[in-house]
Amino acid sequence: MKKIPKYCFALFMLASAVFATSSSVLAAVAVNWAGPSSSGVYFAGQVVNPFGNANASGIVGGSGLDLALVLDSSGSMGAVDSGKTLNQWLQEASTALVNALPAASTSVSVIDFDSSAAILQGLTPLSSGSAAVISAINAIDASGGTNIGAGIDSAAAELTGANHTAGSTQMMVVVSDGFSSGDPASSALAALGAGVDAIHTVGLPGHDAFTMQNIATSGNGIYTNASSLTSLIDLFNGTSGNLVGIDHVDITMNNGVFINDIAIDGLGNFVLPDATLALGDNVFTAVAYDTLGNSASAELILTAIPAVPEPSTYAMLGLGLLLLGWVNRRHIV
Repeated sequence: MKKIPKYCFALFMLASAVFATSSSVLAAVAVNWAGPSSSGVYFAGQVVNPFGNANASGIVGGSGLDLALVLDSSGSMGAVDSGKTLNQWLQEASTALVNALPAASTSVSVIDFDSSAAILQGLTPLSSGSAAVISAINAIDASGGTNIGAGIDSAAAELTGANHTAGSTQMMVVVSDGFSSGDPASSALAALGAGVDAIHTVGLPGHDAFTMQNIATSGNGIYTNASSLTSLIDLFNGTSGNLVGIDHVDITMNNGVFINDIAIDGLGNFVLPDATLALGDNVFTAVAYDTLGNSASAELILTAIPAVPEPSTYAMLGLGLLLLGWVNRRHIV
């Protein structure tokens, strides 16, 4: 048997390591508090539920999320895997993601692409339009070719257009099972230049891993290879993994209670349990870890002032002062 040169073996092992992973090279861990605002007015005894986001793309800031779901509707999506069509995989997983996102601070758009692209649903606040978003997801069909770049271009136009929510993070999740025409990585790079913060990719069975990896790398995102429907849904709703490269987030509450591995959704969003504010500074700390063990932390400080008495309290106080004055007058007389 002919020996393989050592340098060839080394290159083979390096390539195997690269394509065995399910994510792009992680940029940097970031964790952010999205609300409530540290500059707000709060009262001692008030109950709040701080919320934030963690990611491994280095995205800092953002008071909410504008998300474009860029979904493959090519003919190959009609193929059956594990008893369901890939189109059904896409619909079920995308619906799970939408249902898990924080409705009060998220808007979602649905982009369909095959040989060309179409916006099935413009950016829509989930607080009032989640049903319309899910209806658009379920309208995705399976016919035509695969032009991922066209989908990314349409999504970028929607995310940076008139429907964009000022101050929100702009993100795409691209889902495909095929080999794309054109140069979708260039479209991802252009989208980043236009103001999109991250483009995450998910490859369904049969996809071109090289293309999906390149899109994510060019788009400051994470590439995921979905091997089963169950794991895909768990990934999208955050019950087992996520799309943003985060391993877990730990929280220290304002009263010192430590929460290990707080629940996060598929895009790294988390919400704290009820927290009662004490008089003075209330410090909440979040520490996020990526899948490589790197970490980042962020503090939220909410300053509470003495609670304002209810109007009825003022009335009782006034009545008490009147009675006290009357008693004093009687003593003087």
